[in-house]
Amino acid sequence: MEQIDEIRASVADELERRGLSNRQFIREIREGKRDDGPFMTGALAWHRRQARVR
Repeated sequence: MEQIDEIRASVADELERRGLSNRQFIREIREGKRDDGPFMTGALAWHRRQARVR
């Protein structure tokens, strides 16, 4: 599960970097409550793709 925690943190960090100020939404991403949302779905799909390429 360490990898998914890293992916969640990366998604949340990037949203913050891009100026998203909804602290509750970012906290929910970090806590895994938004894993079915578009940001995490995209990040997880990209991670799976990258794992196959390696």
